[in-house]
Amino acid sequence: MKKLNLYLLLVFAVAFSSCEDLSTDVGVQYAENPTSADLANYVAAETFYLNFYNTINSYNGPGLALTTMADTGSCSWGNSGMRDTSSEPRVAWNNDPTYGSGYITTNFFNSLYNNINDINALMSKIVTEGDDPADPSPRRTESVTRFAQAATLGYVALVFDQVWLKDETGALNDAQSVSPDVALEWSLGKIDQAIALADANSFTVTGDFVNGSTLSSSQWSQFLNSFAARLMVNMPRNASQKAALDWGRVLAYANNGLTQDFGVISDNWTNWGNEWVIYQIYPGWGRVDSRVINLMDPASPDYYTNAGGNNPPASSSDSRLVSDFQYLASQDFIASRGIYHYSNYRYSRYDAGYHQSSWTGLMPELLKAENDMYKAEAQMRLGDLAGAAATINAGSRTTRGGLANVAVDAASIADAIHYERSIELMNTGMGLAFFEMRGRDDLQAGTPLHFPVPGEVLLSGGFDIYTFGGSTGTAGEDYSISGWR
Repeated sequence: MKKLNLYLLLVFAVAFSSCEDLSTDVGVQYAENPTSADLANYVAAETFYLNFYNTINSYNGPGLALTTMADTGSCSWGNSGMRDTSSEPRVAWNNDPTYGSGYITTNFFNSLYNNINDINALMSKIVTEGDDPADPSPRRTESVTRFAQAATLGYVALVFDQVWLKDETGALNDAQSVSPDVALEWSLGKIDQAIALADANSFTVTGDFVNGSTLSSSQWSQFLNSFAARLMVNMPRNASQKAALDWGRVLAYANNGLTQDFGVISDNWTNWGNEWVIYQIYPGWGRVDSRVINLMDPASPDYYTNAGGNNPPASSSDSRLVSDFQYLASQDFIASRGIYHYSNYRYSRYDAGYHQSSWTGLMPELLKAENDMYKAEAQMRLGDLAGAAATINAGSRTTRGGLANVAVDAASIADAIHYERSIELMNTGMGLAFFEMRGRDDLQAGTPLHFPVPGEVLLSGGFDIYTFGGSTGTAGEDYSISGWR
């Protein structure tokens, strides 16, 4: 994988009495910072999705840890914080800069803020000078760049408790941090601008933007709408916040969302590669948590207690148990680290596109099924149970799973949505499993509901380190107090 040479410079204006009052001017520079000439045209925007994609899907980011924290993937290896964040009982995240796995938040945070600096530089040029006359598709550069703004700081908001907003006008909110829900509204505003540009113009987003994909402006608009729905539905920290979402707005985005899967073609792990999924599915690394297998076969235990190390194969009327999962009759993990990490299943659905093709295959990133579930949940929460059931029954539940139609009642529909997100969307968008469990109050008690600003960043500004998890933070807002168990 081509590694980006990134660093973060933070200039803090001291005006605080606690971390929540942290006042900053996040001044970010990129080690390969472009000149004005470099930002002259559409070509500069071609790297924005690549940089975003590689940041959120990096092995050095939170993807692997979030999957194990959600009890969707299971792994007791110490890499990328997986063991520490998924061991039981859950404990607070170690936010000390000397912590060996602290890079999963530090690199993620720093890289996203490095990206936003270059994005905003190009956006400023577009606003000041207008469309580049050499651009063969006017307005696509602005649409792509507005999306990049929304996605970059939107993902800071999904993962961290504080966000510093900045766009082409400079630092916003007097350079003070905002909450994730405020950052969400800002991100949706940017993505709405990107959608309006796509809807009002005719252009092509080529494979130079998204490797292996060529999208018309209408297809790009569909992706943008689905991405906006993703940000909205996955932002809440608990079930109460999720219930309070503007579900009419979610439905509007989903109704205009993807009608086909959106993915990226890997290029032999040179520039494009979904690292956290590669390690989550590679033999000897991550496995599928027993909780997920139990969803497909309630007779199979949802929690591993067999000290002998092998549970029998599960059985299910869902055909995806056979097509997407591989039974293994042995364990790789170390018993002394907790046999609850054990699993007899690994995820095999994407083997052909990943390691079996030397990392040159299609890597799903936002499936049509993901958009379908946003639509179904919005319909359900708005009282259209028949519509929600119809959406579910026309999708992956029946087309890939071969399952019977879901009944037209709220409890069955809610269960079916959670089921499809757990089974069909496994190992697609980074953090989806964690965000789904977080929004249902299903994360194990003590699990952090978001990460703190990385300790290295805090110390560089002269601020005290804080953290969440275990019993640290505000119960139900910073760490889970209930959980599926």
